[in-house]
Amino acid sequence: MKISIRERLDALRFQLSSVQNLNKNKTAGDMKFFIFDYDPKDETRVREETQKALRSNSEIVPFDLYEMMLEIIKENGYFDTIKLMEKDYDKSLLLQEVFQPMLALEQSGNKILYKFSSSVPDDGTHIILITGVGKAYPVIRSHTILNNLQSIFKRNPVVMLYPGTFSVRKGHLKLFDRLDDDNYYRAFPIIDRGEE
Repeated sequence: MKISIRERLDALRFQLSSVQNLNKNKTAGDMKFFIFDYDPKDETRVREETQKALRSNSEIVPFDLYEMMLEIIKENGYFDTIKLMEKDYDKSLLLQEVFQPMLALEQSGNKILYKFSSSVPDDGTHIILITGVGKAYPVIRSHTILNNLQSIFKRNPVVMLYPGTFSVRKGHLKLFDRLDDDNYYRAFPIIDRGEE
């Protein structure tokens, strides 16, 4: 039976209420990486519940991928230049020539990954909450973030809020239920959607 978004959000709030709740989830000895996938039309409700969870639990450390991306662009002094370039250049060219080189997650010393590693110790007492996945696409891809965080967070559980569908069997991520966002096999659904 399909589970309502209200029931799923209540269960998510419970899971986010303590690190111990997340550590109880069975992950077959794998890392504690979780995805909360949801219908994109529920974005506002998910954001509201996330804010409530943040206010009630200081163990949660939020990371908004879009805001992180903007911070890095501003720190590099490119924000105004990129705004001007958006008017005259094709978005795919900007993505390939500007954003990907600046934010390349595969590079050592990557600024986005550094923001994760320098903001919170991996001591098993924090919940890493990743938001802004839809806003940061296609500059930052969720599967790439999750792959790279495996070397940073081995003890802290990681929860990604995902506006789309995560197929556990296939490890497939479908952003906004329309865009193939590639595969990621090491995460678990934090709250099942139930049968469709």
